[in-house]
Amino acid sequence: MGVGRKQDFTRQHMENGNSHMNNDFGNQGSDLSTYIAKEENAFLLIGVMTAKKYLDTRAVAAFQTWAQTCVGTCKVIFFSSEDSTTSHTIPLVSLYGVDDVYPPQKKSFLMLQYMHDNYIDNFEWFMRADDDAFIKTDRLAKFLRSIDSSKPQYIGQAGIGRKDEVVKLHLGEHDNYCMGGPGVLFSHETLRQMAPHINSCLHNVMTTHEDVELGRCVRKYVGIPCTREVKKDQLFYHNYKEPNGSFDTTLKDTAVDVALTLHPVKDPKQQYRIANYLHFLHIEDLRQKEINLQREITYVDQKLRNGESMINKQRTIPSFVHFSPKFADEILSWEFLSKRLISHRESNPERVLKSQIRSKLEDIIIQTMPITHQTACRKSPINDCLFYGYHRLSPSYGADYILNLLPFRRHIYIQQRFSSLELIEDPFTAHKRSYESELESPFLYKNLCAGSLSSRDKITETIHFLLPLSGRLHIFMRFLDNYEKACLFTKESCRLHIVLSNQETENSDISDHIKLIRKYQNKYGGSYVDLTLADGPFARAKALDIGAAQCENDSLLFIIDVDIQLSHAMLLRIRLNTKRGVQVYYPILFSQFDPALIWNDTHLQREENSRDFPSDEGYWRSFGYGMVGVYKSDLAAVGGFNTSIRGWGTEDNDLYCKFCDSNLTVFRTIDPDLVHIFHPFMCDTELTKTQFEMCLGSQAQTFGSVNKLANIVYKQPDIFDRKLPEKGRESVILETTSLPPTP
Repeated sequence: MGVGRKQDFTRQHMENGNSHMNNDFGNQGSDLSTYIAKEENAFLLIGVMTAKKYLDTRAVAAFQTWAQTCVGTCKVIFFSSEDSTTSHTIPLVSLYGVDDVYPPQKKSFLMLQYMHDNYIDNFEWFMRADDDAFIKTDRLAKFLRSIDSSKPQYIGQAGIGRKDEVVKLHLGEHDNYCMGGPGVLFSHETLRQMAPHINSCLHNVMTTHEDVELGRCVRKYVGIPCTREVKKDQLFYHNYKEPNGSFDTTLKDTAVDVALTLHPVKDPKQQYRIANYLHFLHIEDLRQKEINLQREITYVDQKLRNGESMINKQRTIPSFVHFSPKFADEILSWEFLSKRLISHRESNPERVLKSQIRSKLEDIIIQTMPITHQTACRKSPINDCLFYGYHRLSPSYGADYILNLLPFRRHIYIQQRFSSLELIEDPFTAHKRSYESELESPFLYKNLCAGSLSSRDKITETIHFLLPLSGRLHIFMRFLDNYEKACLFTKESCRLHIVLSNQETENSDISDHIKLIRKYQNKYGGSYVDLTLADGPFARAKALDIGAAQCENDSLLFIIDVDIQLSHAMLLRIRLNTKRGVQVYYPILFSQFDPALIWNDTHLQREENSRDFPSDEGYWRSFGYGMVGVYKSDLAAVGGFNTSIRGWGTEDNDLYCKFCDSNLTVFRTIDPDLVHIFHPFMCDTELTKTQFEMCLGSQAQTFGSVNKLANIVYKQPDIFDRKLPEKGRESVILETTSLPPTP
């Protein structure tokens, strides 16, 4: 097809192309006339090439993230193959006569043809982009405003091909092309001169590379190559460090920070992650500007009032001395930071830096680099830049840091103030309203739940509790009494599925358990409490698998143990925090210490609705994964329980890892209505090595707080005169933990 047929093609394209536009976009009808007015004089039009299979993933992610920052004089249109449609609201043009064959040479050329024919007089700049690119539109617009668009401009990351394909690309000695992935910019003059020859370029290609042929067309008919400045490689960034097409580890690199475009972002979730990170940086900048302005106002007010300012007390110059402690308990202690963290709050004072602390430190160091004029430690801030430092958390003000940074060994003093309080109504305590009245509330639960269930259906959804059991009759009696108060007596929509090991124990046979269960079945009905007998030795994973088999595929399951004390308030959290196909709920429960050792009391029962959790009474079981809320369909999707695991432990860790490796979100939070009542740990020596070590670790955690145990040891009159036994350290541990309790 020669140049002479260009107008015929364009007319046909316009006649047919409009009928393939996304009619749902903004309720604008059959074209984009209200999205981009014909008389509009705008600045930048970005054309994003996508395909049918990516319309509902990459295209939607791009439109909901970086495209939302392209407002005012900037517009974004997505271009796909003929007859492309999507239920999502995005500005879409399905190009007539174009398919999704890769490489997308025809799609690329005809996209530029479409932008020229419809919008050449409306925009100064035009951009060709891929759906796996992330574009910082605000920076891009600022960059382009420094360049004359009335002249031919062809801007991007210049390339000449790999060494083994230079000859195959048929480029001249001084020819190059702009690499398509990171994005290509055309001034309106470039597109104006090139557009009449697009059909000729398209039908006289010399390679299969779309960006190479586009560059050849610009060179031939406009007479300019792609920009060769070194900075263009930095501005149009292609990530060669992470071959999987993401920015998991390089998001905070200097190169990523200064770039205008990021490529490739193959996973749509990464688009949202990058957008959130950039929004966070923008918010931090705005907050700092606000603080600086507030301090200036305070300073001027102090001058006008002779040193006494009555405003902006929270925006005064930072200080580490906020108040004078009157008691030793009021002194805020510091934690030591280096490659590891040393803290007096842990039983093992030296531990690795957790990911959240490490990530926060990296952010702080990167933010201080402009102040300290350091650039050498961007790649790994903690390893390359942090010599040592200190950290503490002030509950009234925020986090304090003192960091000694390399290579200049300068101390940086940093404060991160808490933002303003956000008040959220608690439906269980606000105005002392009853739980039943909350169900009638027209606004509290609106749009809280995803899926097909309505808000009311969600908060009354049946919870199927799975309880594996072997022996422990008296503990079981206590559990049923607690469960009756929380679920049965309140007529909650709950079902308790008990899987009882058919193996008799030393203290009782299963007939006692069955009699107790029958008592509750007769009182409330068999559908509310059901029993299944499991043959053979007790195995928790096998028992849970049997219990789950009693439920329908769409059932909401909650795995619970007989040592758990629960309250009525936690039922709603299970329902709201567990979302089918989206999220599983792992509550962090409070675990009691040994009452006999710490309080000289063999039994310490918590009040059911108590919100008092002193550190000497127990600890938050952040390492425990035994309790989980999950839909049966999601449980089956990740492979279910590993029924090959016998005895105590590891089955909960195995399931947790499966969820982490899946597409489901794992939601963890402290639940004050879930308490693990203390019971002695008996570690079976026939367990596997991993199970036995885990059991010993859990056993050691349950004795008591470090401070309490230390006081018990120190009060022994001859403790410092004892010699280390030949058996070694284990003997000392066993000896000290067996000491009699003190009041």
